[in-house]
Amino acid sequence: MPHDPAAALTFDTFVPPATVNRRSAVEVFVTDHTQVGPEEYAIAVRVEPGHPLWSDQVAPWHDPVAIIEAFRQAFVVVRHGYLDVQRGTPSAVQHLTLGVPELTAFRADGSAPLQGVVTVRVTRSDTAYDIAGTFAVAGAPAMTLSFDSVLFPRESYREIRAYQRTRRFADTAGAPAAPDTKPFQPEAVGRRDPSNVVIAPAVPDRPGRFPLLVDRTHPSFFDRDYDHIPASLLIEGMRQAALHTATEAGLRNGEAVLTGAELDFGIFVEIDVPAECVVSVTGEPGAITATVGIDQGGVRVASGTLTLTEPR
Repeated sequence: MPHDPAAALTFDTFVPPATVNRRSAVEVFVTDHTQVGPEEYAIAVRVEPGHPLWSDQVAPWHDPVAIIEAFRQAFVVVRHGYLDVQRGTPSAVQHLTLGVPELTAFRADGSAPLQGVVTVRVTRSDTAYDIAGTFAVAGAPAMTLSFDSVLFPRESYREIRAYQRTRRFADTAGAPAAPDTKPFQPEAVGRRDPSNVVIAPAVPDRPGRFPLLVDRTHPSFFDRDYDHIPASLLIEGMRQAALHTATEAGLRNGEAVLTGAELDFGIFVEIDVPAECVVSVTGEPGAITATVGIDQGGVRVASGTLTLTEPR
């Protein structure tokens, strides 16, 4: 019988936070890792049931979006541990696709962690990497996910960011100030903890456009220093906007689970310039497709579709 290196992975002890570019041990999901092929790697991950962000949803399910972060951490392990990429090298995700073929793997009982093995194939072209893989729970496929990531030389990154910030502030010169916004109540966006609400109600003359709220002290979204809004916060904003809007289509948002995504990220989204989550939904109760985007300074900086499923 062929030897399976992934079978020896353990889930007992988390790797040090710096291994996955985190500061707090609470934000670490990776427990073990190994190379299983020429460009293929297996990474054991565990998400604790008491995680302040990823275990906060109203629905009785582990949050599939947590596994996006698990994939990100897996890629950090691979690029630094196996591909000799220097730590601190800036990177950016440009496109992300995910699907959940088997939602039952995410059923939660409130006490057991979500744990499984992320298997990824990483291919490189110049400074870009294509990452594609699966997340399996007890050997059964639970999610497919792929994304591409661009790595920047540090000096090039500084030049790009300085140019983008100059353009963004020029684009917003003379624009109206952001309204004095208060966040939605948590239950309106499928959350329990008010600190995890990242959008506010749309103003009356701008339906379907929800101000994005950026709390730089949030322990999960800003666990390390960013000079832009991280993709995890953008994805959560788009999801919350979709969940709220889907109620008008008859979906009980407290039970809905994100089971698919196709997202494109353009230029970096500035922390200190107002941004909006834009959404429209189609479908029927139980299965909703949301067309989503992030607008900042009159520019669409992220866009795509989300699939929300109401388990039966």
